[in-house]
Amino acid sequence: MFMDKRTEQAFAYLEKNEHSMMELLKNLVSIETPSADREANERIAAHLDTYCDALGMERQIHHFEKAGPTFAAWTRPQEKKPILLLGHMDTVHAVGKFGPEPFLVKDDRVYGPGVYDMKGGDVIALFVLRALNAVGYEDRQIKLVLTGDEEVAHAFSHGEAGKLVEQYASGCEAAFNLESGYISGEVTTRRNGGAIIRVKVKGKAAHAGKEPQKGASAILQAARMITEIESRSVFGYLSFNCGRISGGTGANVIPDSCEFSIGIRYAANAQYEEAIAFLKNLCEHVTVPGTSCTMEQNGYYPAMEMVDGADRLLSLYQESCKLLGEPIPQGIQQSGCSDTSFVTRIGIPALCSLGIQGAGAHSLDEYAIPSSLLVQCKKLVATILAM
Repeated sequence: MFMDKRTEQAFAYLEKNEHSMMELLKNLVSIETPSADREANERIAAHLDTYCDALGMERQIHHFEKAGPTFAAWTRPQEKKPILLLGHMDTVHAVGKFGPEPFLVKDDRVYGPGVYDMKGGDVIALFVLRALNAVGYEDRQIKLVLTGDEEVAHAFSHGEAGKLVEQYASGCEAAFNLESGYISGEVTTRRNGGAIIRVKVKGKAAHAGKEPQKGASAILQAARMITEIESRSVFGYLSFNCGRISGGTGANVIPDSCEFSIGIRYAANAQYEEAIAFLKNLCEHVTVPGTSCTMEQNGYYPAMEMVDGADRLLSLYQESCKLLGEPIPQGIQQSGCSDTSFVTRIGIPALCSLGIQGAGAHSLDEYAIPSSLLVQCKKLVATILAM
């Protein structure tokens, strides 16, 4: 890869607007957007709609009854296959957790709710679009999709946001997710999948002191199931976490109901099928007489797997890093989930974790390195211009 005129011009544009990147980052972080706050996510989507309108892009905001919206924007169709830029607007922090002024710059770091996961990545996506627009890029259509309930596995939109990601990704040449970047510079080429399963156990109430034999304990059945489920965990392959449970009415009553939630993580999509078959079998074969069991899925991410073209995409990105004198990144597997998985599930090659560099995602110590905004933008712009 060599530095052609368009790449030079795009880099010059980004360098000239580095301060504007920080201003946009402050604006986006200051609009606090926890996944459960539908109205806040609507506000940031409206802000992005205005922003992309100024770039001459077509836009659509997909609204949901209980979830934040999915925002989409796109440039004019071209003869070559499109490129998809991917991210999300929602964060995990409740409004006010970072104080009345959530955006804080201190030394060479910036702190705030979602500054690393992933408002910084959203800024990079928007400035990649701006830089390409500034140099008159029309090689391929560029699509931008930002979901509004990514942090809850699209449970609030009942999986519809994930389906939208697949729809926009269909027919694309490649996808780039601006999720939180690594300080080391590595990129994610594989991710574990994840699902949330809610199990409901029904029993029969009875007086625990007088006639316990007339009851059927839903909690006892749930406890047996949880013990069996947890014993099957193999970290890095297929793991289960029974993270929430509720049931019963009092210590003197045989409980007639119990619910618990299971978080499942799997390295490959075949293991998801294995997990669901295992759980269904447990539900169908209860061991406490008089109880019954049902299960439902409340959130789902497929595993991000390597597909045809992924190696070439990584090679192009590595060449861009080399052009900039940056360390050559390796592709790694990440245990966390992201919307990139919906892209690779339909056979579209993708790279993930191309966003702002930092650490502490989902914690009150979350921070990003603002100087990485410019270089991360340049890496992706150079890659797209080379495609």
